[in-house]
Amino acid sequence: MESSTGFNLQRHITGWMVKIQSEPAVTEADAEELKSHLLDLIDDLKAAGLDEEEAFWVASKRLGKSMDWGEEYRQENNPVIQMRRSLIILAGVLAYFMCYYFILTTSKLLFITLLLKDVDGYIAADWVSRYLITFHFGFVLFFASIFFLEKKTVTFIENIKMRPKHTIIFLATAVTLAIADTSLFPVAKGMMGDNFSLRSHLHHLYLNFDFSFPLLISIGFVFIYFKYYKKVKFQ
Repeated sequence: MESSTGFNLQRHITGWMVKIQSEPAVTEADAEELKSHLLDLIDDLKAAGLDEEEAFWVASKRLGKSMDWGEEYRQENNPVIQMRRSLIILAGVLAYFMCYYFILTTSKLLFITLLLKDVDGYIAADWVSRYLITFHFGFVLFFASIFFLEKKTVTFIENIKMRPKHTIIFLATAVTLAIADTSLFPVAKGMMGDNFSLRSHLHHLYLNFDFSFPLLISIGFVFIYFKYYKKVKFQ
């Protein structure tokens, strides 16, 4: 839908919708309703003799900016907003457990695979240690990137729109990984046989991980929380 002057009405409407949907207080239904009002205004203005470009700018100006009616929608949709925030918090907790059990499960799979290939048990344990350390560095880089990419991070957090089905998927995935981790431990233990020294070594690796990984995640979230506490629109 492009006029002879090169004005692309559909593209501008899409951009207008993106700005509306970036407002945390506006639901999808609200955005569609506002779009309908905009289209009606454009049609009325075109019928009055304005071209597409003029009609769009006049209509969008009449409807106002998102910040003008954001507070009104925030009050109207407060229960929805609170539920969305609760789902985000729950999803964050479940995402932590997903990562935690994913690392444990895959590290045990690595250990078992190396033993099946007749790799010495202590060498296999060293590979597991390196594997766990690699994830620690990976999460340090992840939190550092979030910490320094300020504008993009704030926008990302504001635009997260969780639904109950998403948290159910996260929960199911976390439970599945936890079951897999629990099932693999006896297998790894059985493959070590009576080598109690190796068992103790591997056990201490996982004990250290159980301490260091939650500590790393907690510190990362604390730093991010205090950096963005006054900037992220969670109010």
